[in-house]
Amino acid sequence: MGSAVSGTAERRRASWFDVDRSGLAELATRRGVPPLILEPIQNSWDENSSRVSLDIEAVPGKALAKLTVQDDSPDGFRDLADAYTMFRQSYKLANPEQRGRFNIGEKLLLAIAKEARITSTTGSIIFEPTGRKAGRKQTSAGSILEALIKITRAELEEAVKLAMTLIPPEGITTIINGVELSQREPMATAVYQLETEIRGDEGGFRPTRRKALIRVHKVLDGETPSLYEMGIPVDAIDCPWHVEIMQKVPLAVDRSSVKTAFRLAVEGHVAEMMADHMTDDESRAGWIGTALEVVEDEEAIRSIAKKRFGKAVVFDPSDPEANKVAVDHGYAVVHGRELSKKAWGNVRDSGAISPAGHEFSQRLESDGDVEPEPEVMWTENMREFAQYALAFSHHCCDHGMAIDYYSNPMLRFTACCGKGRVSFNVGVRRVKEAIEMRNDQEFLDALLIHECAHHRSSDHMSRAFYDECCRIGARLRTFRETF
Repeated sequence: MGSAVSGTAERRRASWFDVDRSGLAELATRRGVPPLILEPIQNSWDENSSRVSLDIEAVPGKALAKLTVQDDSPDGFRDLADAYTMFRQSYKLANPEQRGRFNIGEKLLLAIAKEARITSTTGSIIFEPTGRKAGRKQTSAGSILEALIKITRAELEEAVKLAMTLIPPEGITTIINGVELSQREPMATAVYQLETEIRGDEGGFRPTRRKALIRVHKVLDGETPSLYEMGIPVDAIDCPWHVEIMQKVPLAVDRSSVKTAFRLAVEGHVAEMMADHMTDDESRAGWIGTALEVVEDEEAIRSIAKKRFGKAVVFDPSDPEANKVAVDHGYAVVHGRELSKKAWGNVRDSGAISPAGHEFSQRLESDGDVEPEPEVMWTENMREFAQYALAFSHHCCDHGMAIDYYSNPMLRFTACCGKGRVSFNVGVRRVKEAIEMRNDQEFLDALLIHECAHHRSSDHMSRAFYDECCRIGARLRTFRETF
């Protein structure tokens, strides 16, 4: 008697914790009952199986369903104690390319079961309302999980729908309610460094980074774009495709969520992978704006920016006129609020979009080495036109404008005005011919109207500039000199 009591006490000391099954059921159903149906499938996929089947059907008149999952793994269920031992260290923990890590999947499903049986090559375990017991049945190969689970009709329908979205591993025939799931050909594949989980030096697991294959799949009718861990959907994702990570994805214990940082990293890689394949509308989705913060491939950034913004320049606060000229030339002017500061940095560094001032500035930009032509180099016709232009400005603007010439075809102007001066670039062939051949007074007068109007307005696209051009043009009716 004493030894029996002593043995019982010893067992109690060895077993520190008890698990309340109803409490575990609440944890298991945090993200709904349907995802729990996938747990035994992922376990069968991790074994040496070539065929896995799931059958689930409603029990008439009750919020119950009969579930059967069967595989043909030669080893069967490696250790039947795994079925009822919470957080037992999983042999899968050391392999980042296997799905299990907490050894909790079957327990979450069993927590919502009224009764269940697991039969394998090593025997069977029967779970009943009064407890569990060993059974005599065993299989020659593979394992069979049978369970009567609590589930509503709506949940059952959703569970079957979710199971149909599984992406079967190559070489494993997967059948859901008699329908064989097709193998999916990815739209794109690439290898990136990603966070994952492996066995720690002192047990448990630790985060690490390793190269992983990422597969992007088309979303079929009725499916929701999801992040997959080796064929198992684990979380919704904002991009318009399924994204399959071919190693362990960092997840909460109940597999209910993916870390935000991990999701953003994955979406950045997907944006890079799909840059040349996405449509213009897809490039304008909200997730792309965030993904551009982490995309490193400059060619991909340029491709996305071209699709997202089209023919565009970035709003330039230092050159308001350039923004208006860009619009006048059919360009979209993109403002800073359309992307984050970090995303704009990547777009700018890639050369995908230039500031409006770089493309459409109307300002005179000559370097310090470019000087006006000295008067001693002026031709007689250049002198006479300078006198005409001075008289023109006196008459039309009520004060004279100094006149000078540049002779450089590389300068970005035909004529310009600034600081009380009007400059003409005789390096431009048409300007030079109009002055030297005296054959195009209308062209020269148009230049003078334009530049003299800048005395009152620097902005070509403003109403003030338009009105001043009209006023000078009208004033010319009383200007009698000609060139």
